[in-house]
Amino acid sequence: MEFEIDRNEVLRYLQTAKDLEDENINRLLDESIAEIKKLINFRYLYQKFPIQHTAEGVKIKNTTLTLKGRSIKKHLQKSEEIYLMAATLGAQVDKKISYYEKISVTKSMIFDACATTAIEEGCDQVEAEIKEKVLAAGNEAITFRYSPGYGDLGIDIQKEFLRIIKAPKKIGLTASKYNMLLPTKSVTAIIGVLEEKETAAENLTNQEQEVVNQDDRDLEFEARHCKNCLLYEDCELRRRGIYCGAKG
Repeated sequence: MEFEIDRNEVLRYLQTAKDLEDENINRLLDESIAEIKKLINFRYLYQKFPIQHTAEGVKIKNTTLTLKGRSIKKHLQKSEEIYLMAATLGAQVDKKISYYEKISVTKSMIFDACATTAIEEGCDQVEAEIKEKVLAAGNEAITFRYSPGYGDLGIDIQKEFLRIIKAPKKIGLTASKYNMLLPTKSVTAIIGVLEEKETAAENLTNQEQEVVNQDDRDLEFEARHCKNCLLYEDCELRRRGIYCGAKG
């Protein structure tokens, strides 16, 4: 898989203007992009599962895992099947970030942003691959990818998530006792299969339809803005499925 590593995306993660004129930063950016391309050992896998919507949560059939929380329930409300996916840039990227943290704060920040851009780019390509399979099977679309720790879906499912798809054995991806992915530049995500683009709304009351519309607006906002927020990892509002309205 080829990686472009969009320069503008890197600058966005650095919270820096696209027309940055600092020669030193631009030099470090170019160096980091070239270097990380050589280090990436991108590995990924995904697996499709049927799901069951229950009072307890979204149960992944034929597994021990139930996805709990209001946000994931909304996310998968129109799905009967899901894909669990995992992807990683590999351990060498982590090692290089740790190395630069010891010798240059600026270089480590830039390199880290390049790595974040790269893993997102890789996941976009995996998502596109999944979508192609879903459409070929006669379905209409897929949801955007939704990761543990997003909304009020607990991050404590990481180990079971990885075990179910055999990620430790197949791609070397594990989770720490604090449920952090190792290597750190990795992603796990849930993608719902949408059999139909629209559901019948004619039987809904105006009040019920407004609830559905608000749920959709919340999910769209979260997808577009929360994941880019500087407080994303520690935001208690987001974990409870509440959206502050700030745009990252």
